[in-house]
Amino acid sequence: MKLKHISLLPLVLATAIAAVSCNDPDGDNSDFDFDAGTKMEDPSRLPDSYRLATYNTHRCSPGGTNNANYNNTAKAISLLDADVVALQELDRNTSLFPTDQLGELSSRTGMHPVFARTINYAGGEYGIGMLCREKPVKTDSRELPGVETRRFLVAEFEDYVYICTHLCVSSEDNRTWSFDIINEYVDDNYGTSAKPVFIAGDMNTTVLPSNALSHWTVISASTPTFPSKSTRIDFILAYKGNNAPYTVLRTIVPVFEEIKLSDVSDHLPVIVDLSK
Repeated sequence: MKLKHISLLPLVLATAIAAVSCNDPDGDNSDFDFDAGTKMEDPSRLPDSYRLATYNTHRCSPGGTNNANYNNTAKAISLLDADVVALQELDRNTSLFPTDQLGELSSRTGMHPVFARTINYAGGEYGIGMLCREKPVKTDSRELPGVETRRFLVAEFEDYVYICTHLCVSSEDNRTWSFDIINEYVDDNYGTSAKPVFIAGDMNTTVLPSNALSHWTVISASTPTFPSKSTRIDFILAYKGNNAPYTVLRTIVPVFEEIKLSDVSDHLPVIVDLSK
C-alpha cells in the first residue's frame, strides 16, 4: 500500500475549542502568546484513530522549580488521551525526588510504564519513559552520545513501533551522531517491517540534522513547544525506510480548559492522531 499523508492545514483550521494551531516553522514566534489560545481546536480523539504524544515533564515540576506535582502532570497526561506518551526528564529514587516518578504517573493514569535509565544521578536514576494504554509486545533501549549520556527507548505494539528519545542539548555533532545510531538500529530491525515506526521526544534543536530528515518525516505541529524561548524542539517523526502506510489525521499542541499547561512543565505536549 502506498504511504498516505493527509495535508494537515485544512484539518487544523477546521474547528475552534481547545488547542493552539500550527505556526510557520520558519517564523520568529517571539510574539507568540502561549496562554491566549487565540486559535483553538477541540483536542478530543478523532473517530477510528490512534493517538501518539510526547511530553517533556521537567521532572513533573513547573519551569524554574523543583516542586514536583504528580497530580498535575498525571492530569495533563490523562487529558492528552493518547495510546502512548513518550516522556522525558524523569527521576527515579533520587535525593531530589525520592520516588519513582514514572510509577507515580502510572498509578494516577492507569497506563503501563516503561522506563529507560540514561544516567545514574543523585543516588538514583534519571531517564526517559513511556506510558502506554496497552503493554508493548517488545521493548528495547540503546545508549546515545551526549555531554550527559543519552538514550532511546523502543516500544513495539501490535500495529506500530514507537521510539522515545531526548537528545544532547549542547552538541549538534552528538545529535547527528545519535540519529546515525537510531537510523542504523531501525533499518536493521524494522527496515522490512509492515509496521509504521515513529520517533518522538525533545530533540533539543529547532533544526533537525540532515540525517534525521533523510530517514524520517516530521508529522507533528510546528507550534512552539518550549515557551521560554518560543521555539519548537519537541517532535514526532515517521520512518521512511520501510514504506509502511500511515495516515495523519491531525497534529496539535493542545490547550486544555481544565489545566494550565505552562504551570505543569517548562515544555508543552504534542499530539498526533493517525487513522487506524
